[in-house]
Amino acid sequence: MSAIHSKQFMGSERIAKLLIRFAGPALVGMLANALYNIVDRIFVGHAVGSLGIAAIAVSFPCMLFFISVGFLIAAGASSRVSILMGEKRIRRAEQTLGNAVSLSLSLGLLLCLAGGLLFERILRLSGASDTVYPMASSYLSIILYGVVPSIVSFTLSSLTRACGSPAYAMGSLIVGAAANIVLDAWFILSLGMGVEGAALATVISQLLSAIWALSYFMLPGAALKLRLKFMLSPNRDTLSRIFAVGIPSCIVNMNFVFIHGVITYTSNMYGGDMAVSAAGIFVSLDSLLFMPAVAIADACQPIVGYNYGAGKTERAISAAKTGILITTVFYILSFTVIMSNAEFLVKMFNSTDGNLIRTTARAIRFGNICIPLMGISIVTTSFLQGLGKGREGLILSVIKFGVFLWIPLLVLPRYFGVYGVWGSFPISDSCGAAASCLFITRAIKDIRSDAKRGPN
Repeated sequence: MSAIHSKQFMGSERIAKLLIRFAGPALVGMLANALYNIVDRIFVGHAVGSLGIAAIAVSFPCMLFFISVGFLIAAGASSRVSILMGEKRIRRAEQTLGNAVSLSLSLGLLLCLAGGLLFERILRLSGASDTVYPMASSYLSIILYGVVPSIVSFTLSSLTRACGSPAYAMGSLIVGAAANIVLDAWFILSLGMGVEGAALATVISQLLSAIWALSYFMLPGAALKLRLKFMLSPNRDTLSRIFAVGIPSCIVNMNFVFIHGVITYTSNMYGGDMAVSAAGIFVSLDSLLFMPAVAIADACQPIVGYNYGAGKTERAISAAKTGILITTVFYILSFTVIMSNAEFLVKMFNSTDGNLIRTTARAIRFGNICIPLMGISIVTTSFLQGLGKGREGLILSVIKFGVFLWIPLLVLPRYFGVYGVWGSFPISDSCGAAASCLFITRAIKDIRSDAKRGPN
């Protein structure tokens, strides 16, 4: 009955209600995940100052790189597990689970060792000045110890969702985020440990999150069990399938690694440590602004896919239009808040450094001039994926972030200094929205034509 009911509400429930229902858990999970870095910057900003924020900002590209590797394993393994469970091939699903955990441990250890050897070069390439480098080095050298639990936690949380337990997976993120807040307050405010305290809090929190995620597969009622024999017996076919599905997600996320690195490096080149601190706050606030829209877009994908597959073309189109409307309204509200309260938002990170507050507020306002247009791009990508047009969705993402953001970031600062960095974002948002309109218009025209022709 539950499956029948699920099909009925997916095909008949009001679109707006469906979007909110699907977006809620995703938003909670994203918020918990984002809080790791944002909370670190807030505590460090108040206790240490702008140089502490800059130290975390130049370390962030390296942390994003670790997350991208986690995406590779998580996306590939969870996709494979979902298919195998649907086919009732539990043994093969458990083999994939065991291989995924072994792969997480192996790549995590490899990244930890590589990071230990290369982190000075990484920090310099990310824009760490001689003033910021000692603090950034202290922070990142501790963060490296959390690479393994971070990737394991990310992988197991995704696999828990694939097993049909999204609430338990969300719990892993919430446990980690809550622990990070408590430990940040203790290490930084009570013990005065500065950026080292922020890093240690993050590592311990990631370990707790990994333990929580691992505990699911030890439960008596777990859909799958983590078995040592599968962890110790890597299967070439299983690993190749994980990489085949996971590499595209990894590539998309790697793009953000390099973008963030270019932002901090260019900010340091043209604006010094203060501009790097401003970039760190800008990215933190930007991630918060992105999350609700991304959650709505993610919610669109299964709704579009189900209704398109069921032959309800107009309902699939309606899901995309409603998603664009909701995200656009949200971004208009965000635009209003940013333009009228930018200084207040910056003071969440540091309330005493007037120069930092003025510089960052100016950057936030300038960089988000075209933010109301962002919803079009985000929802269009999910719409294309929901229709099974993954290639088109990837092309659109590459155009928006790989062309309309990369080129301005590399060119504009040469002529406009640090303002060229902030000006790159309105160009990406507006040009990306225009390209998205072309993609979604073409996709809607195609599926309407297919619907009129009927099945072959």
